Amino acid sequence: MKKLSLSLFIIFLISCSSASENSVQYEESYFGAATADMVQESRAISSEYNLSQGDYIIRTGYASTDVSSAKFQSVINEVESLVKLYQGNISNTYLSTNYQGLKSYSITSNIPSEKFDDFINDVESISEFTNINLNANDVTTYVLDIDSRLNSLYEEKIALESIREEATSTADKLQVQSQLRYINQDIEMLEAQREYYEKATTYSTLSLEIREGSGVSLFSWNYYLQRALSWVEEIVGITVSVSIILIPLMIIFFMVKKFKSKK
Repeated sequence: MKKLSLSLFIIFLISCSSASENSVQYEESYFGAATADMVQESRAISSEYNLSQGDYIIRTGYASTDVSSAKFQSVINEVESLVKLYQGNISNTYLSTNYQGLKSYSITSNIPSEKFDDFINDVESISEFTNINLNANDVTTYVLDIDSRLNSLYEEKIALESIREEATSTADKLQVQSQLRYINQDIEMLEAQREYYEKATTYSTLSLEIREGSGVSLFSWNYYLQRALSWVEEIVGITVSVSIILIPLMIIFFMVKKFKSKK
């Protein structure tokens, strides 16, 4: 029991020092040869996390383009086809209409990071950007910190599992198991954070707004023409809808009236 308590106390001191240094070094004499081998195995597992500055960069872009009403839908179709061509995906779309009756289409696309620059150039070849803002956020430092903390937790977990195997009483095993539970929770949280950074840096995001009616204003004849065409379209639509309802009713009415007149 004393030996187990001493071992747990040593692990506690080491884990506290790792919080400030983001790394833990375990001495072989603390846990024996078997534990040292397990620690080496943990380091081998985590060796895939070796990174250098700039390996993880989150890139985002915000752009807008103005197109004529005649090209509005075709530009949307071309951009969406381009996203598929680059093996990306569309995460959000939004269509709105302003007080002038002009449409605006917002599309958020996620493109493989290594193809992002080419994708932007091809989008601009479809329709020149009115404005564009590109951002690059280097999160490699955060990922390195997560990796360091994960390595420490992996080693601490292996050491505790070794102690649990050597424990002889149920109380000792439960004490070690309690510490393992908290370590596993921390590992799951850090692994989820790392997975987020992996996904955020694998794909770069472009939010593009396609606006209908470049240069149209209240004092433009094109504005009034578009509004007139819109009203004509609405009137035709209402007329057709009302006709579908009224014509059958009128036929029924005249048939009933004719039938009564024969009587």
